[in-house]
Amino acid sequence: MQSQATCLAQDKTGYLWIGTLGGLSRYDGRNFTNYSIKNGLLNNSVWAVAADSNGNIWIGSPNGISKFDGKHFVHYAKEDQAMRTLSNTQQIQVVNDTTWWRTSGDVYFITKGKIKYFVTPGVPGAVTSILAEPGSLWMAKDGVIYHQENDRVDTVRFPLPPEQKAPDVYCIFRDKDAMLWLGTNNGLYKLVQNKLSPHRAGSDTSAMAPDIRAITQDRAGALWLGTNHGVIKATGSIFQSNNKHNGLTDNTIFDVFTDAEGNVWVASDGQGIFRYSGTQFTGLDESMGLPSAQVTAISGNNKDSLFIGTYDAGLYVFKDGKVSSMALPSSPAPAITSLCYTKDGKLWIATKGRGLWSYEKNIFRQYPAPERNFPSNFINRIYQDPDNRLWIGFANGVMLYDHDSFKTVDVKNLPVISFYSIGTDSILIGTEKGLMLYSGGNVSEFKTNTVLDSYSVQCFVLRGRDLWIGSSDNGVIRYSLETGKALVINKNSGLRSDFIYNIIADNEGNIWVGTGFGIDKIALNQQDEPQISFYGKAQGITGMESNINAVFKLPDGSIWFGTTNGALHYQPNTTVVSSVPSSIVLQSVKLTGENAIDSAYYDSTDNWYGIPYNLRLPYKKNNISFTFQAITLSGAQQVLYRYHMDGLEAPWSDWSATNSVSYSALPPGKYVFHVECQGAGDKTTAELTYSFEIITPFQKTTWFRYAVLAACILLGIGLQFLVNKAKQRRQQLLAKMRAEEQSKIRLRTAEDFHDEIGNKLTRINVLASMLKSKVLLTPETTKILGQIEENTNQLYGGTRDILWSLKPSNDNLYEILHHIRDFGTELFQDTGITFEYRGTLERYKNYRLPLDMSRNLIMIFKEALNNTLKHSNAKKVTLESSMKVKGVLQMVLKDDGAGFYIHTVKKGNGIINMQTRAERLNGKLYIDSTPGKGAILNLNFKIPPNR
Repeated sequence: MQSQATCLAQDKTGYLWIGTLGGLSRYDGRNFTNYSIKNGLLNNSVWAVAADSNGNIWIGSPNGISKFDGKHFVHYAKEDQAMRTLSNTQQIQVVNDTTWWRTSGDVYFITKGKIKYFVTPGVPGAVTSILAEPGSLWMAKDGVIYHQENDRVDTVRFPLPPEQKAPDVYCIFRDKDAMLWLGTNNGLYKLVQNKLSPHRAGSDTSAMAPDIRAITQDRAGALWLGTNHGVIKATGSIFQSNNKHNGLTDNTIFDVFTDAEGNVWVASDGQGIFRYSGTQFTGLDESMGLPSAQVTAISGNNKDSLFIGTYDAGLYVFKDGKVSSMALPSSPAPAITSLCYTKDGKLWIATKGRGLWSYEKNIFRQYPAPERNFPSNFINRIYQDPDNRLWIGFANGVMLYDHDSFKTVDVKNLPVISFYSIGTDSILIGTEKGLMLYSGGNVSEFKTNTVLDSYSVQCFVLRGRDLWIGSSDNGVIRYSLETGKALVINKNSGLRSDFIYNIIADNEGNIWVGTGFGIDKIALNQQDEPQISFYGKAQGITGMESNINAVFKLPDGSIWFGTTNGALHYQPNTTVVSSVPSSIVLQSVKLTGENAIDSAYYDSTDNWYGIPYNLRLPYKKNNISFTFQAITLSGAQQVLYRYHMDGLEAPWSDWSATNSVSYSALPPGKYVFHVECQGAGDKTTAELTYSFEIITPFQKTTWFRYAVLAACILLGIGLQFLVNKAKQRRQQLLAKMRAEEQSKIRLRTAEDFHDEIGNKLTRINVLASMLKSKVLLTPETTKILGQIEENTNQLYGGTRDILWSLKPSNDNLYEILHHIRDFGTELFQDTGITFEYRGTLERYKNYRLPLDMSRNLIMIFKEALNNTLKHSNAKKVTLESSMKVKGVLQMVLKDDGAGFYIHTVKKGNGIINMQTRAERLNGKLYIDSTPGKGAILNLNFKIPPNR
């Protein structure tokens, strides 16, 4: 990001946008993303920035105004192309769906994608500041404040003598209490009951006032004023300057802004941006007079003095807000490893290589080895127990100072790092090889059955009957002196480092640990479970690594920590901004081993990070990873995450600082990825969901299984069909062979019958005729011979019909009907009765009737025609055949004879036989007759399918 920051804004996602003279920057709480002309800006000098409710960013530059949606820049041309060049003093404000833009003293507004010039009261081109609100617009112009609302303009003027020029108004701001404030080149003004009045420090309204170019308000209600020389914090009538002296800058402040979390941001000319979050930690370092940043020991007299030992600059005292040297009479200054201010008013000083020192009444005294039988001059720790005994831990042993004398405590020459009292005459000794217990003058091993039994023990603190122990590489162990149970708290539990250098309990019972990466607070919830809060750079901690022995609690409950970058003072009653993430964003979705996801797998992408929407992956693309980040502008390092995947049986993950996760070999299905984040205070503040699908392979889909099942069923049906078809073909072939055989048999039968029966009947008839000529004929013999001839003729006629039916060539409907016609024609010949037949069509040759059907059909009409001849006394007889729908043949026989009553006529064998034969045809036979009007016989039956 370029160092000349001009303007600030925050979008709905929580990103901070910074306009600079080198482009536009976006800050997400961890990293900056920069945009310039190469990315689509009109000009790299950005003088105004704002965000709308849709997430678009509006940018004002000397070349015009632009809208950025994360992917594209849209530039808006001025309505009046004849306007003069745009100036560097610009404002952009977005209210509802309207964007207001002030530049070169003129005001424009953009709505529905079009830019328009806004006509302001007075002389054109003189507007120095605006405040856009729903339904109204405030404008500063030529020292006059205009308020335009619903086409009405009200005017407010500064209360000045006529000869005095009104101040220039640089900004207009409305606070949480609806008070209107004006920043001018003559200080701060407020509007009360439509009257302007200056607002100064105290009651002196005539005091010199700075140029105020920007105004914001923090959560506590204080106003922050950006001036030409730093920032002023105005709390009521109390004005507090913030500049280079307290870590800010003396340069011009172009903009001040309060974000959604409560941080106050400052945009400066030449030194970038600053953030004030309030802090519970204040630093004491080289900028405040402490020559060395390596604070290795801290102690105090619990009154007015804090003693600070350094690694390379000796001993100092912090008193009344000032740092003063306490030079040891040893050159060069020794590295101080531990300090202990005892109850008798003596300061004991441990050094690395220069032995033990004491300081009392402005006099230093040295206790070097081998004096007093000290094992060496390398001392790690000094500790005073409740019995006022002084314990001294060396690099190779322990000395005990009691009643003005030193005595040796046997610890087998082990390096001793820490001491702590756990009861009457019971002192725990931390060594590089575990714990020892001094009790009643004897030293023994103290076993915890944890890693501490063989590792270096750095520090202790006792809370109740729980001993909290800091280790060199295994985090914190909470050990119960009553039950012997131990709980390990390390990085897996939420600590940022497993290297614990110092440990202490505050007045609330919380455990504070100085680690290799910041400071952690361990609090116990109602279930006695540890809850960890991290304090790092976001909370004002500049020295991220603490030092051993460098922690001290004051009577007021505040705690001093020594770090590699000075001393830190924790003040628990100070209000600070806690990290409260505005949102979680998905920064990447990737497939293992691939640089990018094929666009064929999704519909569209997110504008900011290119995250694919409606992602549907092939089943082989089932290794997917996600990177996500909570957007918080304070304490990003405090944020913890947990995640879960709908579609998998795995539970929510544990809370951790990890912001990425990979899933391998996901089975096909629909998934929803969930991420939750937790800021300071262990409160879940935001959630992210992302849906995607692994497409089920063709062979594993449900419909494919159904298709296979259906195919198997169809295959079975097909096989059965083929089997049946083959069977039918065999049956048809067999039937054809039978039919052909039957035809041959019928033909031979007809021929044999004709040869045998026909010839015999003819011979009988001839013999009867010969007999008639050779015998004496009497009436009786003549009658008998006549009956023989008649019966022989009738038998021959019937035989002829049978022979006709036996011929296969006569099975078609055409031949059958013609046979009936010929019978009728022959029957009524020479009888005086006219016989007429109608309806035989050539296509009837295509219909074949079985032998039994043709025989029954012929016999029905032979009977009917014979009855008509014998009984009707008709003059005309007609027979008509016709084919009806669905292959039904209708045959109607009519005569114009005497007729009869159908219900009273005696039914002989003829009618009964005809009804019986009609039933054999599966047909219907109807006879209708009325005396004097003839008779009608109607036969209907269905022709079998063609064979």
